[in-house]
Amino acid sequence: MVALVLAPVLLGVALYKLPLAAARVLALLGQAGLGAATVALLARTARDGELVDVLGGTQRLLHVTLRADAAALTFVLLSVVLFSAAIVYVLGERYASTTLLLLLLALQGLTAGLFLADDIFTLFVLFEVATLVGILLVMFRVERRSVYDGLFYLTIQIVAMLFFLFGVAYLYRAFGVLDVTEIGRLVATGADPHALVLPFAFLLTGLALKAGFFPLFSYVPRAYGNPGAPTVVLMLMSGVLATGAMFWVARLVAVFVPALDLRGFLVALGLLTGVAGAVKALAQQDVRLILAYSTVSQAGLVTIGLAAGTATATGGGLLHLVNHALLKSVLFLAAGVVVRTYGTAKLAELRGVARRLPWVAGASMVAVLGMVGAPLTGAAASKDLILLGATGWAEVAAWVVNAGTMLVFLKYGAMFFGTPATPAAAPRRGVDPTQRVVVLALTAVALAAGVLAPQLSTLMLGPDVVAAVGVSATKVGVFALLAVGAYLLRRATLPYARQARGLLLTSLSLPQSVVALTVFFGVTALAGTVAVR
Repeated sequence: MVALVLAPVLLGVALYKLPLAAARVLALLGQAGLGAATVALLARTARDGELVDVLGGTQRLLHVTLRADAAALTFVLLSVVLFSAAIVYVLGERYASTTLLLLLLALQGLTAGLFLADDIFTLFVLFEVATLVGILLVMFRVERRSVYDGLFYLTIQIVAMLFFLFGVAYLYRAFGVLDVTEIGRLVATGADPHALVLPFAFLLTGLALKAGFFPLFSYVPRAYGNPGAPTVVLMLMSGVLATGAMFWVARLVAVFVPALDLRGFLVALGLLTGVAGAVKALAQQDVRLILAYSTVSQAGLVTIGLAAGTATATGGGLLHLVNHALLKSVLFLAAGVVVRTYGTAKLAELRGVARRLPWVAGASMVAVLGMVGAPLTGAAASKDLILLGATGWAEVAAWVVNAGTMLVFLKYGAMFFGTPATPAAAPRRGVDPTQRVVVLALTAVALAAGVLAPQLSTLMLGPDVVAAVGVSATKVGVFALLAVGAYLLRRATLPYARQARGLLLTSLSLPQSVVALTVFFGVTALAGTVAVR
């Protein structure tokens, strides 16, 4: 397991001084090796159960614990797929260099550690270093705005992780251990629930900003809308870093729920996040920001699944993280090609993509159908699990967020048809063939995840939670009704949306973001106090 964390970092250091052509080949060979090692570990877990590595001796404050189960290793394998796609895609860019490869590989090792770490302090360190590397990638093509936005992103992330660090300290004070699995056992065997309120509030506040919960997504336009950020960085932020944060939200909910009845609070948080993300996406004109705020909305849907309190809904939430990461990665990489070809990222100026870039439009349409939950897609299977396991107003909240997703991608899909109001700028150079291969290959992987949803869910979640694949008249009818309803709602609200667009495009300043973090902590602590069982 340690190799999955250290090998990418060491490989990036080794490639730094090599010629770029040789570094490209070795980086891809390294990805093949990491993929094979992850598959081998998955086979071991299927045979022997979860695997544990303890590094650094037996001192509780000094050792590092890595724990691999099928779900964690599935996310590691997902990260290998996405980083492989990113490396191949970026090699067609003029700014490709061994420095960029080093940063990408370092981020890959850190994110593998996020999925495998089991002690909470190691998790804090990994999140902090991953944030620093992510900021360097956002500012990779140095511009004045890149530097300003990067510093904003760094500052607010540091403040958020200070909350997380306070939570680590409170947990250690309460239990004398830092292993999350051991803490979960202690909570389940009768720990004082009142002592868990502050740790939960501190830890969730730190993760909430990284996951993009309402109202803490003020960093989105500064990261995803940054002109200096390479396309692959935006893809990895949505597909890997946000996924890692949500993975740990799921683990924390599992740890604290025996002592704190958090279902109502988390459903409300998921609904607010899902609706706010969709509304913000609908107000955007930059295609990258539409996709980014859609990621925020999907974080809300996953949170509703985690809040439902059933193995089926929780499993659906975890499976949806995998499907969303694949589909959104396709959309980001395809959008990068479209933006370069048209010379603009404004949706109003992007029309006729199906005619001008048919292969991009085809891949994007497949991903859009997946995002809105069309039958036979992987996201449809994971959303079905969430809805099947949710009851009461959690189920209603999930349907509301699904409707918001449909509205967002009805808007996004407008670029495939019609004629742009102004002639498209001539591209500075043609689309690199390798980028076409990457987008199409990643689309094929996303399709395979849908076809193999039963096998993937069994691998990740065990035999008790199995996603169903298939088409029925009911599924098609529900999907058609949702699509028609979303279309009619969009037509009815479009005039009002245009009037409110200026307000919706505003984002929080740095002081306001710090205040929002503090308020989020206070509300979470209050909810935890009420939720004591």
